[in-house]
Amino acid sequence: MAVGRSDTSQVQFNLLLSKAYKSAGIKKYDTALLYLNKALQLSNELKYDRWLYDIYSENSSLLIASGNFSISLEYYFKMLKLLDETQGKYGSKTSLQEKYAILYGDMGTCYFKMEDKEKALSYYTKSLELCRTISVKDKSFPCNQYQLKLYNNIGSVYLTRNELQQAKANYEKALEINKVNNNQIYSASIYNNLGIIYKSLKDYPRAFEYYNKSFLIRQELHDTAGMAQVYNNLGDCYYTTGDYSKSIEILNKALLFSKQVSTLPSQMKAASFLSESYAKVGNFKQALSMHKFYSQLHDSINNTGQIQLVAKLEMQYLFEKEQKENELLQQVQLAQKQRKILIFMIISGVLLSSFIVLILLNRNQKIRLRRNELLQESMVLESRNLLLEKQNLELEKIRLKQELDFRNKELTTHVMYLLKKNEFITSISGKLLNIKTLLNNEDKKWVQDIVRELQSNVDNTVWGEFEMRFQQVHDDFYDRLKEHFPDLTPNEKKICAFLRLNMTTKDISSITFQTVKSIQVARTRLRKKMDMSRDENLISFLQQL
Repeated sequence: MAVGRSDTSQVQFNLLLSKAYKSAGIKKYDTALLYLNKALQLSNELKYDRWLYDIYSENSSLLIASGNFSISLEYYFKMLKLLDETQGKYGSKTSLQEKYAILYGDMGTCYFKMEDKEKALSYYTKSLELCRTISVKDKSFPCNQYQLKLYNNIGSVYLTRNELQQAKANYEKALEINKVNNNQIYSASIYNNLGIIYKSLKDYPRAFEYYNKSFLIRQELHDTAGMAQVYNNLGDCYYTTGDYSKSIEILNKALLFSKQVSTLPSQMKAASFLSESYAKVGNFKQALSMHKFYSQLHDSINNTGQIQLVAKLEMQYLFEKEQKENELLQQVQLAQKQRKILIFMIISGVLLSSFIVLILLNRNQKIRLRRNELLQESMVLESRNLLLEKQNLELEKIRLKQELDFRNKELTTHVMYLLKKNEFITSISGKLLNIKTLLNNEDKKWVQDIVRELQSNVDNTVWGEFEMRFQQVHDDFYDRLKEHFPDLTPNEKKICAFLRLNMTTKDISSITFQTVKSIQVARTRLRKKMDMSRDENLISFLQQL
């Protein structure tokens, strides 16, 4: 069945609808998933994979938003397989490598969310190495932008593993890169993470220094949630150093800021720290109050998790429901057809009709099985034929190459024979001229006529035989030479033919009866007409023409 443009455009249309419902202004993930599954189903039915990578990418994005990281990883591996297939067809292009780098980074983040630190670190490292490789080939590639994010993520992996020195080294690399990028959001995040490291190392002055740097940036950015996060870390640091009053003051600010932006995890962290700080100063009433508030928040967050789980299940249910409705519709249509057949069979006679139906069904089954067998046999035969054709083409290619090599050798041998013949005739002519002075006038004239006849026949005979045999081996050489360089003289074409056979200047001089210097001058003119530099090999160029 031919796939129409309107059919394939429906795939893109459903994909765009899904992105629209997922956007920040709407956030209807269930509807987004519904349209996304329509795009996927239509793409599979039409066998049209133009948007398949984007569909998988959107699927993984929706699943990550709902906290379903394991299924999201399944789509990431499908995307990875598509990239591998594309690379197998078209090679490793820079744009394709960039997709690999981004995908590896996303897979690392997914594993990090699933608390598989080893896999997360492995994919972050793959992404980082690939970014470096791309930046060598493509100077326009924003390597620093990717490296900044990856070093920050790698630092977070080491931090969760309590490998503080490794975490610190990666955060500092990210900080160094960010001096060029000047991304204030990343600066604030890195400073806050470095504060956590120095607090864990009990270097409290440095911890306070980085916390304050992070807070100032987030204050400038009006990042209330970020300021609440830093206040929580500062309060914890004051608590650890024994300054409980200051800890209570800062943590109350953290709680206030967290409430303003409705960040439940941040509120819960502030309530937990406040409960401990109030207990340290003997204010057990406030400590109990904060502990109760912490418990309420904990239950609330768990309820939020349940809501997310229900939303995910609902999205899955909607998709399965749509599939069942489609299956039911197909069953109804099939039942209607069977009912018509049944009515016809009843009219014609129940017994006779039943007997005929059984025979037809049995026959159809046999035909279908036989057709499948024939199709499989045909596919096997076609595969074998293709293999044989390929082998025949390879053998023919080898035969033609051997034949061309043989003809080249034969032509070269013949040219060498003509050279020897020329040298022999020249030698005889020279000897006749040497004895000419010893002869009487009548004999001199006779010898002179012989020498003249020999010399006049040598050039025409050699070139004529050479050109005839050269055309037999390289029949289209002159046509290609004329196509690329139409202004060559006949003499220059002759020299090109000799050079095509890798003949030396001396050999060419012997055949054409031109001096070696004349041949060298002609080669220089050829280079100019062919716009070749001194570093380029003229013989190699003519052999590849």
